[in-house]
Amino acid sequence: LSLDTPAPSDLVAQALKQAAQADPLYCFPNRLEDILVLEFAIRSNPQDARAPYYLGCLWYDRRQYRNAIACWENAAALDGTFPTVWRNLSLASFNQLHDPEKARRQMERAYELDESDARVLLELHQLYGRLRFSPSERLAFLDKHRDVAFQRDDVYTEYCTLLNDLGRYQEALDLLMAHTFHPWEGGEGKVTTQYAVALTQLGIRSLQRGDAASARDLLERALVFPHNLGEGKLEGAKDNNIHYWLGLALRALGEETAAVRHLEMAASGHEEPAS
Repeated sequence: LSLDTPAPSDLVAQALKQAAQADPLYCFPNRLEDILVLEFAIRSNPQDARAPYYLGCLWYDRRQYRNAIACWENAAALDGTFPTVWRNLSLASFNQLHDPEKARRQMERAYELDESDARVLLELHQLYGRLRFSPSERLAFLDKHRDVAFQRDDVYTEYCTLLNDLGRYQEALDLLMAHTFHPWEGGEGKVTTQYAVALTQLGIRSLQRGDAASARDLLERALVFPHNLGEGKLEGAKDNNIHYWLGLALRALGEETAAVRHLEMAASGHEEPAS
């Protein structure tokens, strides 16, 4: 039906009702003509919370941020139990309104409404990081929702990172080795970095205790990535710090030739000066 063509009112009302009750999970209007459709739906059924939500998504995609926020606020007022609209408002508050506290309240509201949503859990955890929550506070938050957090490789990796940040290296290593990771966009090097950090720090601790043999074993492990991490070592990786401590461990064991080789590798930089 054309929006300019009169239609039987019962058919219009039925279509609008079906649209308002449809699952919004994979609905993302993105065409210019969708603006007219959604504006018509809002005028025709002012109690429909989904039409302003959809229109807000379209406006935000077109960088019409104020229009988007107004639509989402309208949608939240009509239906405050829909988590995604609060999540979207949080992103807009942080990135466009530069109001981090408002963003925090909105994202917390989104997660309270659906604590099974691992993506919102990740985004709330990341927001806590931007708000400078301490590693112990952020770990406590993830611990409270551990079953959900461990559904996603990126949140699982964040959990291990916090353990390393707090010096709980053996716990981080045990978790990393107990999980099979899969590559994801933006996650390059994150899992393997935490694996190397945990083993290197455990090796340093062993060396400081005078157990050079354990230190050597741990540091040698740090140079090889196991298959469960889902990523191999990048070409040209230097691992200077690992080679440095491994050189000291080998020197303590009396293996001077091997120690010098690793110390020379530790002192070797890239061919091009860089940060």
